[in-house]
Amino acid sequence: PFYLAHSLDVKLEHLGNCKDWIYENKWDGIRGQLIKRNNEVMLWSRGGELISSQFPDLLEIGTDISNGTVIDGEILPFKNSKIGSFNDLQKRLGRKKVSTKIIRENPVVLKAYDLLEHNNNDIRYLSYIKRREYLSEIITFANHPLLTISKYFEISKWKNAINAYSQSRENRSEGLMIKNKNAVYKVGRKKGDWWKWKVEPYTIDAVLTYA
Repeated sequence: PFYLAHSLDVKLEHLGNCKDWIYENKWDGIRGQLIKRNNEVMLWSRGGELISSQFPDLLEIGTDISNGTVIDGEILPFKNSKIGSFNDLQKRLGRKKVSTKIIRENPVVLKAYDLLEHNNNDIRYLSYIKRREYLSEIITFANHPLLTISKYFEISKWKNAINAYSQSRENRSEGLMIKNKNAVYKVGRKKGDWWKWKVEPYTIDAVLTYA
């Protein structure tokens, strides 16, 4: 099961010592788990849907990772070395079969930010930082163009996170994830260790006359 974050509803300073926390960009894509067991590679959505057929190109990552690996991350549209819009990603969704043309015109990557299983061992009980160490090793070893890591950043003062939040849109993200370094990987939406801090949506004052 996926670990889901609560929306940030407290001031950052109320979380305690900022050095116990990191921040990541909150990517606007499809949450997914890439699983390789018994030489079979699968891709699952947060809603428990098998989406392997929609992203057969991402299944190729399995040739470069070991059995007993479960990677948690975000499927993102990625073209010309830039993260695309969610609209680009939608062209891949809901299809029983994705053509070579669609894959070529709407490429994606898996931006990984957590590791749940390593060498057939469930490591969800380990700290976030330790899991990230293993994840980094796997991605470096795999060296696959469709598998990248979502960088995290240490927080020496809360102002650093606030500045990063203000630059979210420039980074093609929809805000920040604030995570405790010692957090284990929990089940479902739990409060306290993972927080999502989304930027305010754009708004417009208008009168709709025709649709």
